[in-house]
Amino acid sequence: MILERYPELRDRGRLLDVARLGMDVQVARPYLDEIVESVTDRLGMPFAVVDSLLDGAQVFLAGRGPIPEWVGEVGGTPIEWAFCLPMLRSRTTRSVSDLTTDPEFRDNPLVTIEGIRSYIGAPLISGSGAVLGGLCALDVRPREFDPAELDLMRDLADEVVRRIEARAEPDIMEP
Repeated sequence: MILERYPELRDRGRLLDVARLGMDVQVARPYLDEIVESVTDRLGMPFAVVDSLLDGAQVFLAGRGPIPEWVGEVGGTPIEWAFCLPMLRSRTTRSVSDLTTDPEFRDNPLVTIEGIRSYIGAPLISGSGAVLGGLCALDVRPREFDPAELDLMRDLADEVVRRIEARAEPDIMEP
């Protein structure tokens, strides 16, 4: 069902970019730690993550905060739970002040079980123009976000992409 709502998840060029950049596996990426720490500190939010959107899962590439133990063990969540999904289409920063009132995510287990209430995120857009995932921050309380915070997220997401692309393997060639 999610693949029907977000056909962008199956886009071959996008998935090749994800693989070329090594964003399809969870490995330590200490060069991203400073960014997620900056997000939590500057926004005063308990959680921040860099994620990659695959066609069936959301993989966490870096994170800060008390991530639920089971999420840390598996390194991500099912793709249906990814708050960053709408950015595949909008390609812009977004925020949700109270996820319990959001029609798309109010029944999400991260909301109903883990208690996540607010979200702010910016898309990770590759040099070739593909949305790879997002840089996001989460809170257990509802909160409003201002334009300066959205700008901050966009700028830091751009820095995430610069750092990831600087460490990329040579291009994966299409057959």
